[in-house]
Amino acid sequence: MTKLTRRQKELLAEIEQSRPMSIYALARHSGRNYRRVFDHVKQLAAAGLVDISPQVRNGRQVSIVESIYQQRMRRLDEIFAFKVKIDATQ
Repeated sequence: MTKLTRRQKELLAEIEQSRPMSIYALARHSGRNYRRVFDHVKQLAAAGLVDISPQVRNGRQVSIVESIYQQRMRRLDEIFAFKVKIDATQ
């Protein structure tokens, strides 16, 4: 894995603390240049730290960024909710 720069670490922390959002919204939210955020997100994705998924919003295709940590936590929540639902029916 490549060493992350300070700005990449800051961006990763911001991604982990916020809900999944588009790269454009992430750039606006962080007050940073869109192109730099785009490049950093691509590098974080290549390192396996974030996931980029295409979605259509308001008729436009956008790239939604979410940290791998958030995805795992959401999956655990889904598994736990499913187990609780099964336990409640028994």
